Amino acid sequence: MQFLRKARQRLAAGRKATLSLERRNGVDPTAGMVPPAWPRLLMLGGLSLLLALLTTPYHLLLPVQYQVGDVAERNVRAVRDFLVPDEAATEQRRQEAATNSLAVYDLDEEPIRNLRQRLASAFAVVRPLFLDTGSSGRGGEGGARGLREMQKSPREQVFALKKEFEAKVGGTLSDRDYAILVQEKFDPRLEEGVTRLAESVFAVGVVSNKTLLLSQLQRGVILRSIQNGAESHIRDLLGFLSLDEAKRQMRLRAGVLLEEEKRPVLEAVVHLAQAALQPNITFNLNETEIRKQRAVETIRPALFQVKKGEMLIREGQRVGAEHILKLETQARSGLQRGVIFTVVGTALMAGLLVWLSAYAAGRYISGFPTGTRDLLFLTSCLGLLLVLAKLSAGVADALTTTFPFISPAAVYCLLPLAAGPMLVAIFFGPASAILFAIVLAVLSAFLLERQFNLLFYYLIGSLVAIHRVEDTQDRTTPLKAGLAVSLVNAVVIVIFTLTVDEPLLSARTGAAVILGVAGGMLSGVITTGLSPMVEWAFDYTTSVKLLELANMEQPLLRGLMVQAPGSYHHSLMVGNMVEAAAKSIGANALLARVAAYYHDIGKIKKPLYFVENQAGGENRHERLAPSMSSLILISHVRDGVELAKDHHLGKAIQDIIQQHHGTGVISYFYQKAIDLQEKLKSSKGGEVSPVLLEDYRYPGPKPQTKEAGLVLLADAVEAASRTVTEPTAARIQGMVQKITNKIFTDGQLDECELTLKDLHEIAKSFIQILTAIFHQRIDYPEPAAKGLEGRARADGDSGSKPAKRDRNGSREDRGKGKEDLKRLGLS
Repeated sequence: MQFLRKARQRLAAGRKATLSLERRNGVDPTAGMVPPAWPRLLMLGGLSLLLALLTTPYHLLLPVQYQVGDVAERNVRAVRDFLVPDEAATEQRRQEAATNSLAVYDLDEEPIRNLRQRLASAFAVVRPLFLDTGSSGRGGEGGARGLREMQKSPREQVFALKKEFEAKVGGTLSDRDYAILVQEKFDPRLEEGVTRLAESVFAVGVVSNKTLLLSQLQRGVILRSIQNGAESHIRDLLGFLSLDEAKRQMRLRAGVLLEEEKRPVLEAVVHLAQAALQPNITFNLNETEIRKQRAVETIRPALFQVKKGEMLIREGQRVGAEHILKLETQARSGLQRGVIFTVVGTALMAGLLVWLSAYAAGRYISGFPTGTRDLLFLTSCLGLLLVLAKLSAGVADALTTTFPFISPAAVYCLLPLAAGPMLVAIFFGPASAILFAIVLAVLSAFLLERQFNLLFYYLIGSLVAIHRVEDTQDRTTPLKAGLAVSLVNAVVIVIFTLTVDEPLLSARTGAAVILGVAGGMLSGVITTGLSPMVEWAFDYTTSVKLLELANMEQPLLRGLMVQAPGSYHHSLMVGNMVEAAAKSIGANALLARVAAYYHDIGKIKKPLYFVENQAGGENRHERLAPSMSSLILISHVRDGVELAKDHHLGKAIQDIIQQHHGTGVISYFYQKAIDLQEKLKSSKGGEVSPVLLEDYRYPGPKPQTKEAGLVLLADAVEAASRTVTEPTAARIQGMVQKITNKIFTDGQLDECELTLKDLHEIAKSFIQILTAIFHQRIDYPEPAAKGLEGRARADGDSGSKPAKRDRNGSREDRGKGKEDLKRLGLS
C-alpha cells in the first residue's frame, strides 16, 4: 500500500511538471486535444448532399430529356396546376407594342430668334468696314483688326471676311450674291428681309427628313417642344415642309414680302435666307427608342393554364415544341417546390445516418479512424465510388442498347468497388474496412435500381479482398487480392444465375462472368496504383512503406551508421527488443521495429555529444554548463522529427521519434546543476538563480500508442544494460524491472494503451533478449601447441570470458557505465 501511495504521488507530480513545462513554452496543454468541428461538419454536409442527389431519381432532377422530333418513352401527366408561358404570343404582342409606339420629333418654337442671332453675328463681321474705324465702337482687338483691314484695298477687305461671314450664317453664298450685299453695305433692311422670309416658312414647320416623317403618316407622331416639353399628337403630316420645299416657298413669297427691293438685291436676300435656313422640326431617335422599350416592357407574358392530371405527352407520340415547353415548365415548377424539399430531406436523413454510424464506430470499434484527415479519406473514397456506381447506370443503358445480350446487372458487376475496402484495410485495418464495405454495398445496391442481389455480390467480393490484403508485405499483394476477388465474383454470379432460373450456358451469363472477373482484377489494379498516391497525399504509413524503410541502405540509416555508429548499433538493438515485445502484446511489430531504427536519427547532427559515439574520447559536456548540455540532449528529438519530415518517413514514425523520451528528466545534468548551484551559494554567499526541474525535462508529449511506449522502454533498458556489471540473468532481470518501474511511476506510460499485463510481457521479452545477448561462455584454456591455437580460432573464440566484458569495450569502459547512464537521465 505504501508503494502505491508513493507511485500516485509521483504520477501527480509528473503531470504537474508536464503542464508547467508546456505553459512555460507557450503551449496550451489542452490545444489540439479536440480537433476543430467545422472540417467534419463540412465533410458530413458534402457527403450527405451527394448521397441525396445520387438517390433522388434523375427524372425528378432532370425530367426533360426530349428534343423536337423524338418519340416519347412514357406518358407524362401534369402533377399540379401550372401556367405555361406562350413565348410566341408574348413576342408578337411585344413587337406590336414596339410598332405602335409613336415616333418623337422635337419642335423648336423660337427658330427666328436663333436666326436673328446668327445674322447679327454674321453682319457684325463685315459691317464695321463701312464705318469709321475710330468711331465704330469696336476698340481693342476689333479696332486693330479694322485698321489692318482698311490698309487693304476695298475688295480685298470685303472678300477676306466672306468665309467668316458664311460660317456665322451657317451656309454658303455665291460671290455675286455676296458682292450685292457688299454693294448694299450690309444694310440692316437686308437682315430684316431674311428674317421675314424665314418667318413665312417656320410658321408652317420645316422638317429635316420629310420622307422619314411621312412613314408615320397613318399613326402620326409626337411633337415635343424643346422649350417647355409640351407634347402633342400630330396626325396631319403633309402640311410640314421639307428644306427644299421651304426654300421654294421663300422664292415664291419674296416678291410679295420684298416688293420694294430691286431684283438683284431681292435674289441676293433670297439666297441668303435659303443659306441660313435650318429645320425647326427634327427626329429624336434616342427618345423614340426609349419609348419603344417602355412599351415593350409593359407587355406581360402571355400564359395558358395546364390543369392537374392533364396529359402532357403520350407514350409513342412525336414530341413537338409545345410538348417540350409544357415539360420544361413542369420541371421548373417541381424543382422550385417538391424536388428541393425532397433533396433537403434526404440529405438530412443521410447526414444523420452517416453521423450516427461514424459515432458508433469510433466509440465501439477499436482502431476506427476518427481524425479529420482519416475521415476526409474515407469520405472521399466513399463519395467517388458512389458517383462511379451512379454513372455506371448510364453506361449500362448504352451498352444494353448496343449489345442486347449484356444485361444492366452484368455491367454493374464490372464496377471495381472492392478497391475501396482494400484501400481502407491497407491503411486502417480489417475492422474499419468491413464496416466501410457494408456501408458501400448497401448504398451502391440502393443506387443501382435497388437490386439487392448486388449488395451480396459487392459485400462478398469486398470481404475476400479485405482478407487477402490484411497482411500486405509488398506492392503486388493487391493484385493477388484482385485475382481472388475475380474468382469469387465468377462463383457468386453463377450462384445468382441458378437462383433466378437462368440458363448457365447462355450469352448473358457468360458476359456477366467475364465482366465480374474483369471487375475483380480492375479492383486490384486500381488499389495497386492508388495506394502509393494515398500514402503520399495523406501521409500514411503502410506495411509496405515500413518494409522499404527497414532497408539498411536507406540514406538516413547509412548516415547514422557512418556519423553516429554507437547510436546506430543502439538503434538496431532497440529494434530487435521492441519487435519481440510487440509480438508478445499484440502491437504492430513492424512499425515498432522500424520506428526504433529511426528514433535517434536526430543524433546525426551532434553525434559526439552522446556518450555512445565518443568511443572513449573527450567528453564535450565537461566544458559546458548543465543547462546547455540538457538543451543539446533535448534537441536530438526535435532534429529527429525534422529529418523524418524531410525524408517523408510518415507521421507514425515522426510521432514515435517525438515521444520516445516522453517528458522524462535528464537527471544527471539536473543533479549536476543542483551541485553547481550549491557550490556557487557557498562561494558567493548570496542568492543564485534557482534550478528548475522543467528545464531538464524532454518536451514530450508522452507516448500515445503502444509502439511509442515500447520504444521508450526499450531505449532506456538497452542503454541501462550497458552499465550492468557481470550481466547474469538475475542482474539483467533486476535492471529491466527497475527501469520499467521507474518509467511507470514517473507517469510516462499514462497516455498509451499499455496495461500492467503488457508491461509484464514486455519485461519478460526484454529479459529474454538481453540474457541471450550477454550469455555466459566457457573459458577455454590456452592451447599447448600452435595447432590448438588454430583450432581455437576456428571455433571463433580466443579463450577470454566475454561475459565479463562489455560489448563496446573493456571492463574499464564499463566502469564508466554508471556515469554514462546518469548523463542519459536514467538513474
